[in-house]
Amino acid sequence: MIDKKALREIILRREYKKLEEFNLRKIATSTISFLYSDEPEVFLFAEALGYVCGLIEQGGEVEFVRGILRRLFWHLRDESGAYCRGAPLGIGEIGRRCPLAFEGFKNMLVSLLENDEVEVEYVIYAIGVCGRSIKSAYPSPVEELKKFLRSDNPKVVAYTIVSLQRLGYDVSSELNLDLKNKVRIYRNGMMEEVMLSELLV
Repeated sequence: MIDKKALREIILRREYKKLEEFNLRKIATSTISFLYSDEPEVFLFAEALGYVCGLIEQGGEVEFVRGILRRLFWHLRDESGAYCRGAPLGIGEIGRRCPLAFEGFKNMLVSLLENDEVEVEYVIYAIGVCGRSIKSAYPSPVEELKKFLRSDNPKVVAYTIVSLQRLGYDVSSELNLDLKNKVRIYRNGMMEEVMLSELLV
């Protein structure tokens, strides 16, 4: 078994394929503990968790992945006593790679947009990452995300633009912010400073 220090280093190098050499269940469980990290590391740990859970689901252990999802949602509740700010990111990455396990949780992820105690930009990012697997959720993820285009927080608007476009929605006619505003967001494996106009595709 790999120790946590070595696991952390592999993930931070984005060498996720190397994780296939180890016990995937234990890797998934250990990686959850990294979701308390700061940016940009927390995004990488979420990606790794999604990657590993994808392999686990492909191996037929869908219920184990559901257990991971339940655990992540639990860590967003006061009763858990251990609030995990990166949990929405992990949920999103699992949603991207584990359609079977995620089916029963997509509505719950969208509903997190209404939770004032959760980092809303992480929930927005997670919804976008899920792509097609969340489009049929209730309430409608597109309609719920559109509300955040009017946010006065450029970072929230930036992630909303990206996520809505991933869901096939054209946001260009609904933006009322200065598109030359610069914001620092996670893209392509790193934190990047971009203008909002650069996000329109």
